Amino acid sequence: MTTMMRRDAVLVVLCCLVYAISKTTRSAASVVKLPKGFVACKKDDPGVNACIQQALQTAVPHLVKGVPSLGLIPIDPLIISHMDINQGTSNGPLDIKLSFKDLYIHNIGSIKLTSMKSSINNYTFNLKADFDEPLVLEGMYNIQGKIIILPITGEGRSNLTLAGLKVSINTNGKPVTRRGDEYMELESMELKFSTSRLYIQLDNLFNGDRVLGSNMNMFMNQNWREILKDLQPAFESALGMAFQSVTSQFFHKVPYSKIFN
Repeated sequence: MTTMMRRDAVLVVLCCLVYAISKTTRSAASVVKLPKGFVACKKDDPGVNACIQQALQTAVPHLVKGVPSLGLIPIDPLIISHMDINQGTSNGPLDIKLSFKDLYIHNIGSIKLTSMKSSINNYTFNLKADFDEPLVLEGMYNIQGKIIILPITGEGRSNLTLAGLKVSINTNGKPVTRRGDEYMELESMELKFSTSRLYIQLDNLFNGDRVLGSNMNMFMNQNWREILKDLQPAFESALGMAFQSVTSQFFHKVPYSKIFN
């Protein structure tokens, strides 16, 4: 064998090795299996909606603790670092600037899915759920403005408790291809909720005046429906964005075909 022939043979072998290694690396990098505790559903199954509902319910305890392999942090409590609410007008019943910091949302793990509708090929999902335990939002707040006819100002610790909570979540996505695998990119998530009662506790109102603070907390709890009516869109938006972040991370890591085969 001549020197040129030996060199050509070596180049062919090297090219084959590079192709094999790159293919293996690309495949290993792109394919992420569903972690333990997560169940795949067959998209052509007539009972696929029931399968998705059960799969999500089964996954809740794992999501609560976090899924390191998917980069998902624990979601109970779910933490919102900052949330601003500028609500109302000077002529309306509610005119406040309200901000929360380091808001911890407890009891998300008590969610119980009650229905699921999906169009897997169109990447749309709608789920409804109840919470067995009240959803408790605790954190630091700052507020100024007026509620109905009374001025309000203060900053300190806050506790908002939503009892008998029911939610409806609509998600819309689109397909994207990465390294030869199809993923779902979440385009939007809309969250709506209803509650049988909102309990409000804002500490240190009016620079710590206990009488004024106690009376204002009592007044807000007596008029919680009117207050929630104006605050609800902002809360729904904030909760929706928090859940969307978790959901996007999951779909970004796991190929669509591994979730629905």
